[in-house]
Amino acid sequence: MSTPKRIILLLVVILLLSLNTVIVSASAKNFLPFEDNEAGRNSNAYLPTFSPSMDLKKSFIEEISVYAKEANAKWGIPASAIIGMAIIESGYGTTRIATNANNIFGIKVWANNPSGGWQLKGQPDENNGTVPILANYGKDRLIYDESKRVDNWYRMFADYKDAVDYLAGTFLLNQRYGFAKTNYENNLKKGWSYEQASKQYIYEIAVAGYNHLGGDYYRNIVCNVMTEWDLYKLDEKTFKDVNGHWAQKEIEFLKDNGWINGYNDGTFKPNATLTRAETAKIISNFLGLTVTPQPVYFTDVPKTFWGHHAITLVAQHKLMNGTSRERFSPNTNLTRAQMAQIFYNAGFYTQPVNTGTTSFRDVQEAHWAYAAIETIKLEGIMTGYGNGRFGPSDSITRAQMAAIIYRLDQKGWNRK
Repeated sequence: MSTPKRIILLLVVILLLSLNTVIVSASAKNFLPFEDNEAGRNSNAYLPTFSPSMDLKKSFIEEISVYAKEANAKWGIPASAIIGMAIIESGYGTTRIATNANNIFGIKVWANNPSGGWQLKGQPDENNGTVPILANYGKDRLIYDESKRVDNWYRMFADYKDAVDYLAGTFLLNQRYGFAKTNYENNLKKGWSYEQASKQYIYEIAVAGYNHLGGDYYRNIVCNVMTEWDLYKLDEKTFKDVNGHWAQKEIEFLKDNGWINGYNDGTFKPNATLTRAETAKIISNFLGLTVTPQPVYFTDVPKTFWGHHAITLVAQHKLMNGTSRERFSPNTNLTRAQMAQIFYNAGFYTQPVNTGTTSFRDVQEAHWAYAAIETIKLEGIMTGYGNGRFGPSDSITRAQMAAIIYRLDQKGWNRK
């Protein structure tokens, strides 16, 4: 073998060794340029590593919908846009960026080996052609010097919720994109439909630089999936089962403030009962509770339980106690007496009622929540029934809770 051929062979070996990390991290269904003539194209670096099933697509949308609706309530970014962008940018969570970095929006960190970043090797050069090319296997099959790149590092996230919160609460509110949210809100006030306003929002952030292929292109591809999955309904401020309900105003107010959520089918179920776990979540949201050093443990609230964090918070702040020394009974319906006691514990009163007062024939001084019920009644937070009863053992409904929280907010009371 001649010397030039030996040198070329040595260079190829060194090149393949330098790319070994790529081979290890890449999916077998997402080949790099030197591995496959068709699948190994640079543009394929952005594509899904496999074709998601319908069940996987639905599961992905259901999960992101929860985070998107919460983000919409907190920061005003349309939930439909968040979900549509996640679908397109991550291929329903199947791209290498999504699977390796939980980055479902393709958010980059333009730097060389940044802290908290993950590198997508094999993608096209988006840094004005300045990245050295190590080998050329044909059209769209270039091998770049990854050590010289700042254009293919992506922000890593702890999970999908972390990614949604960063997108909606930081990235899209910055100076570059923040105007689009203002325009979105103004367009709704002008009478635009949620669909029209959300489509325009997608167009404006793309024109501002979110997608380098342009506003029309990005609006078309994102809005196609938004329409396919009817995502615009998630932007609506009114739950479809509260129109005309006596507590509609209160429910919508709490929703807009992110203190209470509905269900994935777009309903609120205002007349459904409220569990103790659900109450803990609402109270912790409303009061903005933070963790204290005090240890809390209930045998029926494992760390894997969805309401574990909220229950820990209300117990640490002594707003809700357990139903026994070791049990919280998270799935038990909350009673009206328990509700009164929570607000009493939170200090939502000017002064406690004097003993000897008996406003309700079913709440005597011997009742465990007597002081709380009488005090909260005196403050106008909770009232009884027209027949002289308070109904201390009756279950609280979701609408009743919304109405009470609304009254507290309107009074401007903060926890003492």
